[in-house]
Amino acid sequence: MKNTIAKSLIVFAALLPFIWLSLLSSSPSGERSVSWIPGSLSPFVQSPLPAERVSGAQDSDRGAYVSIESEPVYFSVFPPSDDFTSAEVSLEFDPHDAFAVELGGMTNLAAYAFDFRALSNAKLENLSWNILPNADSESALTVFAKDDVKAAVQDFVLHQPARTAVVTYRATLPGTYREPSYTPLGHEQTFSISLRGSHEYVTYIKNELFHLALRYQDINRTFGADEGYVRVYDESGTVMLERTITDDGNISEDQTYSSHDLVLDGKNWPEGVYRVELSGTSDIMWRQFITNQRYMAFKNRLYVGDDVGYLSTDRKTSFTTNSKSIAFETFHADSAHLVTLGASTVGIPQSHVLTRATIPDNGTVTGITDAGDIKMTGEGKFAPVASAFFDPDPRPLTTQTNLEDPTIRYVYANLSEANVNADGWRVADTTFSLTDLAKEAGAYKFALSLPGLATDAQSVDVHRFTVTFHKEPISIFAAIKLELRRWRDAVYDRLF
Repeated sequence: MKNTIAKSLIVFAALLPFIWLSLLSSSPSGERSVSWIPGSLSPFVQSPLPAERVSGAQDSDRGAYVSIESEPVYFSVFPPSDDFTSAEVSLEFDPHDAFAVELGGMTNLAAYAFDFRALSNAKLENLSWNILPNADSESALTVFAKDDVKAAVQDFVLHQPARTAVVTYRATLPGTYREPSYTPLGHEQTFSISLRGSHEYVTYIKNELFHLALRYQDINRTFGADEGYVRVYDESGTVMLERTITDDGNISEDQTYSSHDLVLDGKNWPEGVYRVELSGTSDIMWRQFITNQRYMAFKNRLYVGDDVGYLSTDRKTSFTTNSKSIAFETFHADSAHLVTLGASTVGIPQSHVLTRATIPDNGTVTGITDAGDIKMTGEGKFAPVASAFFDPDPRPLTTQTNLEDPTIRYVYANLSEANVNADGWRVADTTFSLTDLAKEAGAYKFALSLPGLATDAQSVDVHRFTVTFHKEPISIFAAIKLELRRWRDAVYDRLF
């Protein structure tokens, strides 16, 4: 009898660490935090990449850190389990007066799109303007007023000044944009331009039909199915039209292509700004747009694709933009490009290296590429021709924004509160709903963006990433039951 009890105790003692780890995995408290610090390895949080943009681990009296020397950088986070509903991402860092530090969670894998949140902004934090009180203590919305305004953030939202007087930073100004003098185009216009992968543009409708005819190709240069969709949203985010894109049946990378056409028509839509989302992998090449809308202004990026297999020779592509800082990149190994921007020329000497250009002029500038395979990214809109350009959004705050401009009276911003821990590191955090984030290879992907870093000639030091996953707490008995079910399912999968 004593031997049986002793053996049972030995077995229980041997199993105890596994039982404890299983309970830890189920997180009955409803929280589980995972971290990365320089020089350490984490099973959940990967080191920031690409490595050439990040220094090696360095020591200081505040602890280990790495310097982010170019941007953006990315890090992936594997969730401890799949039943968490949100993730709070905290960064301990030293911005060194860099213009801004922003953290984004990936929301669309095909589009490689991120939802960016501000963690710091030196221009706003050093601004001596009045700050309007916010009645919602949980909100990060802040209004900076050049004048002495006796109002709260909520009053500003209800009684807004002219949109031309407002600059926004990582915040969407409520309200609607209207053009009283707008008249419909009255006929179709065709834009023959090759755009690669996911894009999004805005247009305007008033007393007219919506019509968009698209021609696209599946160019089959990378392995895997090429799927996507085209959606049209109204100002409230309601989907007005949707068409899906299915793979052409060729998931190889043999570079044979297939051509397809899509038509979207709508009528009796109310006046307003409409958003058209073109979602697709990098093997979806949009070749032609036929629309009877006057405006077609792409948001923040334009990836001009090549015409290999479509045209006999490369062609130039023109565009109009109001972005004041544009990052150019090409991905063909033998590519060297020139882009004309107004009276200046920007050289892109090699592939996979960002080339940045600053545009000091007010208003818009016209550009032209010498060939295809050029991705351009900047805060602003890009239109294929000047007559199709419009921007219904207030001016964004960038490194080039001159807040001494007398027409600018307010900044409407989403900005995390600045806190410094006992070790002297700045700490900022933001929370993402996991239903809004996309996974890549089983992990959530985050981006650290440092706008203006190249022009500031500075670096940002990072001491720690911490991700705290949240879900509804459960009892210890429910946690044991959940783990037993997981073990049972795992055994069943192995056997059958």
